[in-house]
Amino acid sequence: VVALYLVVTSEMFFKRVILPQVGNALKADVTVAQARLSPFRSVVLQDLKIHPRGDEPLLSVKEIRLRYSLLSILRGKIDVTEVTVESPVFTVVEGADGRSNLDALLKLGGDDKPPAEDASAAPQVDVKLVALNNATVRLTKNHATGAPDVVEVSGLNFSVRDLQNGQPGKLELEANLAVDQAEQAAVMAGSC
Repeated sequence: VVALYLVVTSEMFFKRVILPQVGNALKADVTVAQARLSPFRSVVLQDLKIHPRGDEPLLSVKEIRLRYSLLSILRGKIDVTEVTVESPVFTVVEGADGRSNLDALLKLGGDDKPPAEDASAAPQVDVKLVALNNATVRLTKNHATGAPDVVEVSGLNFSVRDLQNGQPGKLELEANLAVDQAEQAAVMAGSC
């Protein structure tokens, strides 16, 4: 049992077994440079990349940190100390034909009906921090002729703190927006 635990929680097993399965499900190549796994309390992934097969790269993330209590989750309470995504770059490229590198992922969901909601079965939630730090979202629309239109949101910082059932939480958001079109360019910056 101990040997099985050590194998299943190893970085090599994660990279050679888990990530290829995730990649096949997403129809994309999914890679990480380093993975530190402690299944009962934390997962840290460094340099995560998602590249849809036959398309432009979609996502790269410097680091993802997830800290939680698996025993609490197995008992029905969502107990998460931290979900932090550091420096993600999300790039959607749409061709002149209307196809994009996001299409394969959007087709993953089926036509299944959502399950009926049962308010009495709502799980107890205790999430201390969900953070997106220094994110970039870039949308590029290529045209048959002329330069592409590019919209980019950079320096995006988003955090939610202290999410609990029936309790107030705290939301913070900050971003910069840049629009570049073939015939005009505008740059706006702001935060809220």
